Amino acid sequence: MSFRGFSATTTFATAALLLAPCLAAPAGAADFTLKYGVVTQGDMQHLYGLKLKEVIEKATNGRVEVKVFPGGQLGAPQAHIEGLQLGTIEGYSNPADFFAGVDSRFGTFSIPYLFKDRDHANRTLADPELKAYILSMAESKGLVGVNIAGQAESHYFAKNPIRRLADFNGKKLRVNATAAERARMQAFGATAVPMGLGEMITSLQNGVIDGTMSGISIYVNFNLQNVSKTITETNDTLLVSFGALSKPWLDTLPADLRKTVVDEARGLQAWAIKQADDEKVALRAKWIERGGEIVTLPPEDMVELQKRLKPIGAEITKSDPNLKAFYDKVLATAAKY
Repeated sequence: MSFRGFSATTTFATAALLLAPCLAAPAGAADFTLKYGVVTQGDMQHLYGLKLKEVIEKATNGRVEVKVFPGGQLGAPQAHIEGLQLGTIEGYSNPADFFAGVDSRFGTFSIPYLFKDRDHANRTLADPELKAYILSMAESKGLVGVNIAGQAESHYFAKNPIRRLADFNGKKLRVNATAAERARMQAFGATAVPMGLGEMITSLQNGVIDGTMSGISIYVNFNLQNVSKTITETNDTLLVSFGALSKPWLDTLPADLRKTVVDEARGLQAWAIKQADDEKVALRAKWIERGGEIVTLPPEDMVELQKRLKPIGAEITKSDPNLKAFYDKVLATAAKY
C-alpha cells in the first residue's frame, strides 16, 4: 500500500506531532501496551492515535505505552474490529459505518442528509446524551467508544469525471458496504462495490471499479490525481469517525488506570474535530496545487439529487425497529442544534 505524498501534505506542526511522541517515549518498561491501528495514514484518525500516545503515556506516568500502526499494518478493518473484540488490538478508529457488522446502528451515519453540514454534525454528536449513548452502543460486543466526530465530506471520484448527475449512470463505485450506501448508488443509477482501501488503487487501475466514494484525505494521500484530476462535491453525506478501545483489554487494567485511559481518550474529541477541520483546508489546497479540481453539480442536478437521496433514511430503517429508533434519536437530537 503506497502513501507517497504524505510528507508533502504534512505541515511543520503536524510533523512535530508525528515525531514528538516517539522522542518522549518512557524510558522504563511499561506495565501495559495499547496498540492503536488505523487503515488510513496522515489523516485525523492517524493523528488521533499519535495524540493518544502523548496524553496517555503522560497521564499514566509511562505505565501504559501506546504504539501506533497506521496504513493497515494490523490488517483490514474487519481484522482490527475482531482484534478489539478479542483484546489482541487495543484501539482502532475508522468511519462509523465500518462497525455496522458489530451493530447495524453504526450504518446510520452513512445515511444522506443526516446532518446539514460538518459543523452541525459535530454540534449534534457533542450532545452529552447522544454522545454517551453512541460511545456505549457496542460495549456489550467488546468495544468501548472513545471518539465520535465528523471527519470529512464524502466526495465522488471517477476516472471519467462526474460533472452531471447523469454521469453516475452505469459506473461501478467503491463504497463501505452499508445499506444506505448501496441505496445511494442505486438512486444514482450506479453500482455499489464494497471494497477496502487496500484493494481500491489496483481496482481503479485495472478497471474493476470506475471510481470511489471517499474523503479527500484518501485522494490526496493516495496520490489519486494520477488517476483523475476531478473530485465531485455534493455535500450529501459525511464520514463520521468512530474510535474505540478493546473492552477485554481494558478489563485487564487496574480500575484507576482503566478510568484514566478512557477519560484521556474521550477528552480528545474537541482536538479531533479541530484537526479534521484544519485537515480539510490543507488537503483541498494540496489537491488544487497538484492540478486537481473540485467541482459541484449544476443547480438543477442538485435539486434532483436531493429528491432521490432524502427518502433513503426512512426507507432503509423502516423494517428494523432498533435501527429506526436510533435513526429517529439522531434526527431528534440534530433538530436541537
